[in-house]
Amino acid sequence: MGAKRWLGIAVAGVVATPLALGIGVVMLVATLAKDDNKGGGVGMWPTAGSLKIGGPDGVPAEYAPLILAAAAACDQGLPPAILAAQLWAESNFDPHAISRDPAGRPIAYGVSQFIPATWASRGVDGDGDGDKDVMDPKDAIPSQGRMMCGLLKTAKAHPEYSGSPVEKALAGYNAGWGRVEEFGGVPPASFAEGQTYRYVKAILARSVKYTATLPGGGPVDLPAGFELPPDTPPPVRTAVAWALAQKGGWYQLRGDCTDALGSDPRHWCDCSSLVQQAYKAAGISIPRVTFDQINLPIQVGLDDPKPGDLVFNAGSDGSAASPGHVGMYIGSGLLIESPRTGVRTRIVPYSSWRNSTNYMTRATGIRRVVAW
Repeated sequence: MGAKRWLGIAVAGVVATPLALGIGVVMLVATLAKDDNKGGGVGMWPTAGSLKIGGPDGVPAEYAPLILAAAAACDQGLPPAILAAQLWAESNFDPHAISRDPAGRPIAYGVSQFIPATWASRGVDGDGDGDKDVMDPKDAIPSQGRMMCGLLKTAKAHPEYSGSPVEKALAGYNAGWGRVEEFGGVPPASFAEGQTYRYVKAILARSVKYTATLPGGGPVDLPAGFELPPDTPPPVRTAVAWALAQKGGWYQLRGDCTDALGSDPRHWCDCSSLVQQAYKAAGISIPRVTFDQINLPIQVGLDDPKPGDLVFNAGSDGSAASPGHVGMYIGSGLLIESPRTGVRTRIVPYSSWRNSTNYMTRATGIRRVVAW
């Protein structure tokens, strides 16, 4: 079933077909090449990669938590920047978008451009409010994420087809997996006036713009072999992803951490706003300051941290009961923190807190936000 030019919305030279031409009728640390070529095993970091949020070149802030959560829920290594770029190509982030045929009849709906038949079978109630609304991004984006995750899994099962798993998944999303099988990979530029070929190419290019980078333009760097456990809950994956996307931002006391890599100090991070905003991206509200965060109910032993756990120390102005500093354990013996004025948000060994001989920097408590 070839894609037709009239089936989609033209966005920056890309013709986005309604989601559903595939399957029946229808990325902070890793670069796209790293994730796409190796596939990202279950629990690998690229399942929750970095995302540039806000500003003229970033993803609209209201969609970022949905995109991060949808990517984190996929166990196939689905970069959030790919989902974001796909939304741009499908609807330019317009939740009211409706594609029409030449006669003016509506074909596809919403930010993710589902056709009715596919929405009926593939749509999910993403926000748990009891209905599946194709025009509601809180339902449409999780549905899109599940579709892409399934296509990624299928793509990885066919390494004999040309292209990376993400490229093949995008092609299947746009033209149908049958076309990927027919051409042994992404359909060529000669197929359907090059629509699918241009669709895949444009999304990959746009995803680079949506991938958060450190000042200076380099990708966020992590020790080799970093990964999250396979059973890490999706909200924790999202929180860890978001926190790591802020690596390299400057510290600002009382900064709200809404633009850690930006130029306005008011929106840089302090230690507690870093972890608060990380969980906000995952749809979970926690208190703003360390004195209140330490009162979260799930207490964890100092030798038993899991990714996403909040780790406290006294800092220069606190105590074990009223700590002055907090970081987030991210797994693999590592912790991310926004430390102090003049120092960038960084990754440090958890052992540097656990075994510190200085009471101000020694771990004194751990609280788990999501039970698992």
